[in-house]
Amino acid sequence: MAKTLGSKNKKAESVEVTHVEKKSKKKSKAVEQNDEEQVVKSKVKQKRKKNKEEPVEEVPVKKNKTDEESNEDQDEDVAELHEDGKIRKIIKKSGEKGPSKRELKRKRLEEKNAQLKLVSKQEAMDKALNYVSMWKHAKSQWKFEKLKQIWLMDNLLDQECVPDSFFPTVLEYFEGCKGMARETLYKKGVEVIKKYEQNQEKEDETDEVVETVEYKRARELLQALPTES
Repeated sequence: MAKTLGSKNKKAESVEVTHVEKKSKKKSKAVEQNDEEQVVKSKVKQKRKKNKEEPVEEVPVKKNKTDEESNEDQDEDVAELHEDGKIRKIIKKSGEKGPSKRELKRKRLEEKNAQLKLVSKQEAMDKALNYVSMWKHAKSQWKFEKLKQIWLMDNLLDQECVPDSFFPTVLEYFEGCKGMARETLYKKGVEVIKKYEQNQEKEDETDEVVETVEYKRARELLQALPTES
């Protein structure tokens, strides 16, 4: 019985010692951990202190635009329409609305169509003048083309379409014309001459109406046309 109690006491003592050792180990670990945290905190404090001591570079602050400057910006040219169909600037002043996208699109389309008409007119003129020049200087290679003849009939009195250097040749081309061609040209010449004479009657006797290129050409045309048989 005494032996049994002694062995129990020994076991209890060993358990108590083990428990104390575990506690001491935990305590030592906690102390070590606490020491490490203190070291880390002290390093962080030193770093912050160092950063505070270092000079801070000043960043220039952008000044806000005054009302006067902002108004000037609003008055600046933003885009502009040109006859060549390209949009470069549109003058947009403060308080004014610029053209809408639809208006700009319509403007570009109109300018594009005008350019196409101009190119087409120039091509027709070149072909007609080349046609009558070939009739004069290379008749072996020339052949009759009704559309080119009609163009010459419509434009022979216009100095921009038929330059002075080509007009005598065009006049010579129509000297022998007959039928509808002659009748059309005759009416054209008479209308121009009548219009000139009416304008001359409206002016005072002291003021004299200047003879235009169209009027001079109309007179030459009537003289060149063959008489009706």
